[in-house]
Amino acid sequence: MNDLLKLETLLDSLGGEKRINYALDHFKAALKSVGNPERDVKSILIGGTNGKGTTTLLISQTLKGHGLNVSTYLSPHLQSPTERILNNLIPIVEKDLLALALEFETTARKFNLTYFEYLTLLFFVQAKRVQSDFSIVEVGLGGRLDSTNVVDPLASILTNVSFDHQALLGNSLEAILTEKLGILRTKSSLFTGVNEVGLRKIIENRCAELDADVHYASEIQTQVNKVSWDGQEITLNGAPFFLTNPSPGSVANATLAFLALKNIFPEIGLSTIQEAFRKTKTPGRFETISLKPRVVLSGDHNPAGVDCLRDTLKSMSSGKLFTVCGFSPDKPYQEMFNQLKIISDEILLTQIPRLKDKTTAEYRAMGEFEPEANRAVERMLAKMGPSDILLITGSLYLVGDLRKLWADKVTF
Repeated sequence: MNDLLKLETLLDSLGGEKRINYALDHFKAALKSVGNPERDVKSILIGGTNGKGTTTLLISQTLKGHGLNVSTYLSPHLQSPTERILNNLIPIVEKDLLALALEFETTARKFNLTYFEYLTLLFFVQAKRVQSDFSIVEVGLGGRLDSTNVVDPLASILTNVSFDHQALLGNSLEAILTEKLGILRTKSSLFTGVNEVGLRKIIENRCAELDADVHYASEIQTQVNKVSWDGQEITLNGAPFFLTNPSPGSVANATLAFLALKNIFPEIGLSTIQEAFRKTKTPGRFETISLKPRVVLSGDHNPAGVDCLRDTLKSMSSGKLFTVCGFSPDKPYQEMFNQLKIISDEILLTQIPRLKDKTTAEYRAMGEFEPEANRAVERMLAKMGPSDILLITGSLYLVGDLRKLWADKVTF
């Protein structure tokens, strides 16, 4: 058994990724038992519904470019759990993560940690051990009771708010926002891309309660100048930037990251930020992994994400669009499938391999269904010409599984 398989077996023994514990008491106890490593590295917390990962990577790349030692925590992973724990944007080596996991396995079992809590604990330990200057931490779910919400962040970032995980976070945007604002601290700063007037009122009331200040991404003057499959040229407050991701969501993420960086790290020069943004790639987020035909991976997994994906595709001149999609059973899959069907010349529904046992008859009946995800890709490619586009979307889990088909062309 290789190191990756041993690691995945150990992590899955805690109940798998779908076992969620939206609470903090026992996780805080686990951290205390290992010396509270989360307190030893300065941190920034990044929450929101969509765009958290991209914003996290943009800020991490900038701090790295400024010469700082940066640890980055991401979720979920595409192909290996090592992608969640980065030092200077390089994933931890499989054998090192396995050794770390074995070192703290007793702690995980003693405190009944979930898959996500276990990896979060290991991240904090690793960030301390490599003597990071900063930990840039992507929130997993919600905010208030997410296991990342144990640090005392230098600042908090909230990308946006839309419907997702309603069973845990609430059935209104106001309730979801309240949960996500749990990452804000007294006398600290919040940077956000939230635009809705009613939601901003909730943010401002909460900031007033905590004597915290709030900065909106709309403070930055943003202009999109040119969009292509390779990325887009934009200006932020008059300065030129290039982003490798051509989506409108990428512009929003870059604008917010720019706002936060200029306020939190005024000593970082503009050229450093420009170069960092140019270098930042977003695996699995509108990622082109092959040409002729073009194959695009986009792990959009909620209606707001699919809306952004549709807007991106509309801005591109292209051939026919062939879509392979698969969704988690706990998502509004009918709504997302219908959104994708509108823009697709041909669409084929599949299932996420690790969630096969949760696929319902209702799900399978939405459209033409191919149960084997790899086979779904093969069937579409067989019909396509060199100028056509194959879009794989609906879930980061599905994107991660199918990304392996192009293992010789992609890296994290």
